[in-house]
Amino acid sequence: MGRKRGRTVDVEEGESYYVSMTDMMVGVIFIFIIMLSYFAFEFRSTTAKLTAAKHPETAALLQTAANLQPKTADIEIDYKAQVVCLPETALSETGAGAAGERRCFGFSPPKAGAPTASVADAQKLLMQSLDADLRDMKVALASDPSGGSLAFRADQLFSPGTADLSADGRRIAGDVAQVLMKRLPCLGYGVAPGAGCEDEGPKLSVVNVVAQTNLDAFSAEGQQAASLALRRAAAFHQALTTAQPALGVLRNAPPAQPGSQPLLRVASVGQSQEGASKVGDDQTVSIQFQMGS
Repeated sequence: MGRKRGRTVDVEEGESYYVSMTDMMVGVIFIFIIMLSYFAFEFRSTTAKLTAAKHPETAALLQTAANLQPKTADIEIDYKAQVVCLPETALSETGAGAAGERRCFGFSPPKAGAPTASVADAQKLLMQSLDADLRDMKVALASDPSGGSLAFRADQLFSPGTADLSADGRRIAGDVAQVLMKRLPCLGYGVAPGAGCEDEGPKLSVVNVVAQTNLDAFSAEGQQAASLALRRAAAFHQALTTAQPALGVLRNAPPAQPGSQPLLRVASVGQSQEGASKVGDDQTVSIQFQMGS
């Protein structure tokens, strides 16, 4: 009796309806990235609002006001009683509310003459801003600007032994003048400041272009070094005001006020010591900022 051989039937598997672990993880990571981006955007937006608020009460309200919308409305203010009244219809998104009805709120006006920042804070902010601007322009400084000055090596600016600016020195002077013109009008008088300046706050009393040198005051070379330092300070000052003429117009007080002086001035400092280096060696030229009240 013969045996029948059975045939093996190949069954083709259909498409699986289950998601692989890899696909699932990719999906979860993608959703996480979207959520992270959203929260980062919201954080930046909220931080910008709170930074722009000048009063603690405003900052506290902005923490809960996430969807402020501009709206035009007629308001009434009693400055003596410190009360402001708004139409009730302006407080409804749909304009609902009885016509002619008002809602009134108490407020505290800003104190007249109160500075927005202390002298130390204003000085620190100025130096941080100048440092950041010069870094962006690839201008190297010889020392930390947190001390209140922008310092440059003399050999970085001038031809050896002279008060003549080198090509690199002229470029640096132009870049520095551009940065100063961006910041100083807000802190001086005589030139209309740009947008973003505080109406009140500390002002600069003087911005000195200072050349510093070591010298032997009793030698001919030492006296030449002192003279060279002063001429270098004057040359750098002239280069700044040539690149940005408005820097020469800035004053430390309103022009009509008695005692008003140019904001940007020149000084020279020399320390006598034995065995000082040769004429022009190890000199620095710095711009020193002194904030007034």
